[in-house]
Amino acid sequence: MKRLLTLLGLATLGGTAFAAAQVVDIAFNAEGRFTHTATLAPKELLEVCGKLPKGSRVHWSFEAGAPLPFNIHVHQGKEVVYPAKLEKAEKAQGLQTFDAEPAHCWMWTNKTTADVDIRLSLQR
Repeated sequence: MKRLLTLLGLATLGGTAFAAAQVVDIAFNAEGRFTHTATLAPKELLEVCGKLPKGSRVHWSFEAGAPLPFNIHVHQGKEVVYPAKLEKAEKAQGLQTFDAEPAHCWMWTNKTTADVDIRLSLQR
């Protein structure tokens, strides 16, 4: 139910109605790596989420076929905290420390008029 409420909230993010949401759960492989490739249609968003123990560190990077709004966020009760937020980015990288127990989410929104490919890589 909480995931559904999150999706309903995301579907109207910033007053802009989005057509659909792709929600992906992070599943690291035996080497501590997770990769995901997606194609976002116009007005679609991608949210990749995972929960790790407090203090865990994840090196992340992504490339997109066009500049897109991007953020890393975590829901802490009724508050949403953004450890990273870019208005438009085709690529970025960083190190995210899981400083709270709730899931951290990497999210992109396609505000363009064309499909956009995204490649995400996470490494513990």
